[in-house]
Amino acid sequence: MADAVAAGQFKSGQAHYESFGKKENRMRNLFGGMSRVDKAMYQLDKKGLGLEIGPSHNPVAPKKKGFNVHILDHFDTNALRNKYAMHGVKIENIEDVDFVWSGEPLPELIGQQSCYDWIIASHVIEHVPDLVSFLQQCASLLKPDGKLSLIIPDKRYCFDYFNPPSSTGEFLDAFDLKRKRPSVGKVFDHVSNACKRGGIAWAADTTDELTFVHSMEQAKALWHQARNSEDYIDVHCWRFTPESFHLILSDMNTLQLNDLGIVKEFETTGCEFYVTLGKAINPTTMDRLLMLQQSKASDV
Repeated sequence: MADAVAAGQFKSGQAHYESFGKKENRMRNLFGGMSRVDKAMYQLDKKGLGLEIGPSHNPVAPKKKGFNVHILDHFDTNALRNKYAMHGVKIENIEDVDFVWSGEPLPELIGQQSCYDWIIASHVIEHVPDLVSFLQQCASLLKPDGKLSLIIPDKRYCFDYFNPPSSTGEFLDAFDLKRKRPSVGKVFDHVSNACKRGGIAWAADTTDELTFVHSMEQAKALWHQARNSEDYIDVHCWRFTPESFHLILSDMNTLQLNDLGIVKEFETTGCEFYVTLGKAINPTTMDRLLMLQQSKASDV
């Protein structure tokens, strides 16, 4: 099926992100002694109850390492193992899935609210069709002092390179429409503009030539599929730099759509950056003109 181009190539592309994490673990002394996991778990109550969303075959806080965690994914355990059986990843790293997400509100799926000390979502928010609602639902699942840890691909160093950072207006449109799947335009932009520099994710000092991942015929096929079927085509709906994420979070807080504030953040390493949000933290609001200027300057 045509959607294998998006859902297969790009979801399995998590292995590219994973390779940066492994490299960083080997070189952790160059990054203040902190590994990828250290950054993601920063300020989280590791003894508390957690939820990891969409860990697939690369969990940040696995049960087998003693974390008291629930796993939420888009398939059950056996289906995930079947999906990744031929992708050259460690199938044994796939956790037992507690909740299979079909797009319903998270509190409805979990069956309660204010129940988690922490939530981790690594390379998730860029896929979520309605990010405003997603953040609101995560906030409702967290205890009053709970934390949401996000690992986010930096669009400057992955296949999103040619697409601009997402704007607040785009998130507002998706929120008003209560989008349950990526729009036709998001599907086309994702596939037609996807590029690689050796791989589909790279470090800032990579100098390989930029080339397209897909042909225009593939983009056309996915566009037709998105227009004419109810298939869920998994793509990156959103693109971020650290600066553009600051702006979006500040705008959401100003519009009273989000009450999560930044607890801690770590700058981009490899192709990803890290942001921890908290409910008991003052909302993120800054000089908007300055943030726009910083966001514009960063997207080079």
